[in-house]
Amino acid sequence: MILSERDLEFSFEDAIDAIVFDEVKNKTLPNYHGVSAMSRVDFVVELPAAILFVEVKDPCNPRAKAKDVKKFKKTVEDGTLSSVFASKFIDTFIYRWAEDKVNKPIHYINLVTLEEELLGVLSDEITSKLPPMNHDVPRWQKKLVNNVQVFNIESWNENFPKWPVRRVVPE
Repeated sequence: MILSERDLEFSFEDAIDAIVFDEVKNKTLPNYHGVSAMSRVDFVVELPAAILFVEVKDPCNPRAKAKDVKKFKKTVEDGTLSSVFASKFIDTFIYRWAEDKVNKPIHYINLVTLEEELLGVLSDEITSKLPPMNHDVPRWQKKLVNNVQVFNIESWNENFPKWPVRRVVPE
């Protein structure tokens, strides 16, 4: 299954289902979200043994302006981006739970087109902002999220050869 976020194309060949989750414009589509006040990830991908919530940020796209890239990098450094990513996960989880579609372990994978060095601590920052906020909760029988990872295009393709991403040049 092929999903696109602007000019980035993802192939999830082994997916049972894969949807653009943040569809809020076309009400006729079956994956129409309908609650624009909720934050949402870009894609939800169901695999045989897990569910992927996928968020994509492409600040270094070919049309990016230097001042916009600098501004985006600031959101990484000041913790704003990790808060946004955490909010997107939580709202998506609630939405999918209300649809009765949270029936497998969830992995939150993010693609951010920045240098790998800038992404190093982002996974931990996002995780620390998701319940239970790095606390041990003995009463919980399930994990909210099994893991949180952040990649750029190169590291994504190295780690997920079965789910390649590529930049599609418009014709």
